[in-house]
Amino acid sequence: MTLADHANERDKIVDAAIRCFERFGPQRTSMNDIADEAGISRRTLYRQFDDRPALVAEILDRRLSELHASVVAHLATYDDIEAALIEGSLFSVEAGEADELVAEIVRHEHAGTPERFLLRVNDAIAARVLESWSAVLGRGRAQGRVRTELSDTRVVELIMTVHTVALLRDDLGRNGRRALFRDLLVASVLRQPA
Repeated sequence: MTLADHANERDKIVDAAIRCFERFGPQRTSMNDIADEAGISRRTLYRQFDDRPALVAEILDRRLSELHASVVAHLATYDDIEAALIEGSLFSVEAGEADELVAEIVRHEHAGTPERFLLRVNDAIAARVLESWSAVLGRGRAQGRVRTELSDTRVVELIMTVHTVALLRDDLGRNGRRALFRDLLVASVLRQPA
């Protein structure tokens, strides 16, 4: 199998999984359903994806890449890193919620334990988030606002963790989420005035 064939097969599986997730819901979709929808064997599916979390991560990465441009454009509107951490985070979380499949995965993936799934940092998703936030972090570092002992990778891990909490806390509302971002992100990422 050529590299192009391998990529095409992966895309075919991801497309089939998305169709199944949208039709049946992530919780009720089995790997058999996905293999049947893709017209392949379970063995072929598992040759491409070691397990269900790997397939779900690929789906999330694809959906996040589709949201990437709008998040980057929104983050570019903030000169102040504190405002970006609060309002940019709110925009990012709401954009994720607006994608019904992403929202469904966040709420229900892994038998009611989405926090364990989401709080594991996936390298591809972390790279996408880092790419989205790199300009903001660069401006914040240039202004001397970001804690120097935190790498950009660590900041992104904190952002992803707090965004996950905000997604899981559907009782907060917009102002509650802003408070969460201020109290957790701003407090952990930015240098505090002396």
